[in-house]
Amino acid sequence: MKGRKSIASGDEVPTEKWLVAYRNPTSKRHPGGSVFMRQFYAPGYYEAYDTVLTHAEKMNLEVLWFREKRSCEPFLNRDFPELEAICTYCNKRFNHTEPVPCSHEGCNAEFCSRDCMSEHRAMRHRGAS
Repeated sequence: MKGRKSIASGDEVPTEKWLVAYRNPTSKRHPGGSVFMRQFYAPGYYEAYDTVLTHAEKMNLEVLWFREKRSCEPFLNRDFPELEAICTYCNKRFNHTEPVPCSHEGCNAEFCSRDCMSEHRAMRHRGAS
């Protein structure tokens, strides 16, 4: 995934935050397919289009829509997971459409696998119920 928002110089186009809605038709949790949103940065429509379709092809997802976040009034003040996330425990990038959330109440950490989540719980939430 390309870097975060940065200051444009010269002929560069500044990056904007985009939102994309995908449908995972093969979701194990949702028989009819799960729908979810992700955010990412891209300098323009064509770069965003390429990013969205590349991710959809890699992950076997259907693209429902994508738009610049600033033009999505209901979602302006909401934060969504990044298109590519970094595992809280092992710091590896992962592209899972349904990241593994921490099972400890009140913890917002996300992981690339159940193993990383278990290790995190053992280290971070030891003794907490």
